[in-house]
Amino acid sequence: MERPIITLTTDFGTKDGYVGAVKGVIKRINRHAEIIDITHELRPFDVLAAAFALKNCTAYFPRGTVHLAVVDPGVGGERQPLLIKTQDFCFVGPDNGIFSFVYDSEGISEIIRLSNREYFLADTSSTFHARDIFAPVAAYVSLGVEVNQFGSPAKECVKLLVPQPKATKRALTGEVIHIDGFGNLITNIGAELLHKKSIASISIGKKRINRISHSYVDIHSGQAGALIGSSGFLEVAMNQASAQQVLSAKIGMRIKVSFS
Repeated sequence: MERPIITLTTDFGTKDGYVGAVKGVIKRINRHAEIIDITHELRPFDVLAAAFALKNCTAYFPRGTVHLAVVDPGVGGERQPLLIKTQDFCFVGPDNGIFSFVYDSEGISEIIRLSNREYFLADTSSTFHARDIFAPVAAYVSLGVEVNQFGSPAKECVKLLVPQPKATKRALTGEVIHIDGFGNLITNIGAELLHKKSIASISIGKKRINRISHSYVDIHSGQAGALIGSSGFLEVAMNQASAQQVLSAKIGMRIKVSFS
């Protein structure tokens, strides 16, 4: 029998014991669960970065995986705790937009507002729902408990307003929506928007790039280049250097692709 998989995506870091507590709760309920860390190094409170991490990783896991994701600046507030069942996976976490890309890319079958305290820890803190609510629910889901046992259907769910690029006949204007650990600037311009287009230039800050490279190694050392990254979006990068540092880039920085 295959071991059930539960993934973890958080902004907890590894300095404190928060991740360990979450894993401990899961193992007490299902000691056979295999726990895989996607990341715990997201920028604190950056829900969009968490949503992006889920978009890029979750689909590569085996069918039946439970994805537990918690970046939760509204913990203890009025936001809903959710369990989402899709064609292939279950997602557990706060209803704050963290599953925005899931709603767009997965075949949603059920969305449950977690309310059955039978599946929570007995003493529930108002500041650590990852440990007290989401971890036990994820563990019970991995044991095969039906999703409708955890609560009632959610009527509305939060979706982030992910900025969309603006297009004209001669140009496409977007912005940086994520900066990865290498300093690569990932934009909101999808590869499909550039398909069969003749690129004249790509401008970001004071930097002008004249072509889209095939890979990082095709970018000359010390220069900024552009390519379609593994996420399927246009990104600006440097070969063995940080585009973020060299270009003093931040989330929301404008990028313009001009067509010839």
